[in-house]
Amino acid sequence: MRRLLALFLLVACAGPKPGQPPEIVFGRHECARCGMIVSEERYAAGFVGDDGEPVAFDDLGELLALLDAEPGLRARAWARDLNGRGWLRLSEADVVQVPALATPMGTGWAAFATREQADAFVSARARR
Repeated sequence: MRRLLALFLLVACAGPKPGQPPEIVFGRHECARCGMIVSEERYAAGFVGDDGEPVAFDDLGELLALLDAEPGLRARAWARDLNGRGWLRLSEADVVQVPALATPMGTGWAAFATREQADAFVSARARR
């Protein structure tokens, strides 16, 4: 009986909690849209699927394309901060498209924690 209880607790505690970012293993998970391995953390995005499994994207632009078709997923969507500060709720992130930004699929989309960071990035790219 104790083993069964321990197993139940282990399963209940495993996996992401509601409202948490997806647990993507970089270099292992595949992009849900194109099938490429998600390896560049700063461009990654995703959400937790209905089954509790991570749904990963190697490029924020690919997640945004899915959200155009399925806007109900937006509340569960996350993106990596281009400045390397971890996951950002997509609904709270400042997202910009910079065509010259070489993202994995060439979409140029990036997420930032603040509008100031996004504006500074765009301004710095414009001066190049």
